[in-house]
Amino acid sequence: MKLDYSIRTDFADEMEGCTRQDATFTHKKRTRGHIQSSYIQVLTKDNALGKEVGDYVSVQFAHLFDHDQREAIIDEVCAQLRTMFRSMKLKPKRILVAGLGNRFITSDALGPKVCDDILVTAHYYANEDQQMLKGTRNVAVIQPGVMGQTGLESLSIIRGLVNSYHPDLLIAVDALATRNIARINRVIQINNTGIQPGSGVGNHRSALNKESLGIPVIAIGVATVTSIGAILADLMEETQMDQEMVLQQLKQKEQLDLVVTPKSMDDELKHLSYLLSESINRIVHPNYLKL
Repeated sequence: MKLDYSIRTDFADEMEGCTRQDATFTHKKRTRGHIQSSYIQVLTKDNALGKEVGDYVSVQFAHLFDHDQREAIIDEVCAQLRTMFRSMKLKPKRILVAGLGNRFITSDALGPKVCDDILVTAHYYANEDQQMLKGTRNVAVIQPGVMGQTGLESLSIIRGLVNSYHPDLLIAVDALATRNIARINRVIQINNTGIQPGSGVGNHRSALNKESLGIPVIAIGVATVTSIGAILADLMEETQMDQEMVLQQLKQKEQLDLVVTPKSMDDELKHLSYLLSESINRIVHPNYLKL
């Protein structure tokens, strides 16, 4: 009997076939110290990965609690964002940062936590002498919550703000799902194709992308959860456990849809949100470190 692992992932470099490069995409890797970067460029709409055409970069690291290592991760994320800005020919004057997710659920609170530490300047640009704001850009943030809190799609809320604030770029931050247990809280993905909130846990919402919003979208996320299916896949590979026995132990196949996160999530969320907020601040405000 074939076991349906119900394994979900938001990461392009975890898709089946990503190691078998073909004419529809390219895949390159680079290692610097403890940081491994993966670059996937999807070239055609019909591709082996089932991803949208565009660029996908993952930054994987081994250490999170060491200050120097965190600074190295920030430097790498900033370098990747600068490269993406250049490839997209972006010179944005107004930037909207959207922190997706539910701040009251630790594994889903990354987006709102990151937004808490973004240097917001839009109100100053509206009311103050802009000569005083040299070295910064006009930046606003939005934390749209989730449909269970607002009754509205994140797309509807963000689209309304886009229509009034008129940003040149949306940076969307969200928690992601991985199929690799070792990568939980240890990998960041950046892409320029947008994001579909909740897709990694099977709770699909309307996509945030250039087609739906009319402006470029860069999505940034960290793997904070995995599925029971992914854990079982690893366990069965290591132990060659009988699939029938697994099904009997689970009792109900629906249990494979459970999503899990490590018990250390609270402590690690503080460092992860710092990594992303600091990286974004350094990118959107050119002289941020001098402020």
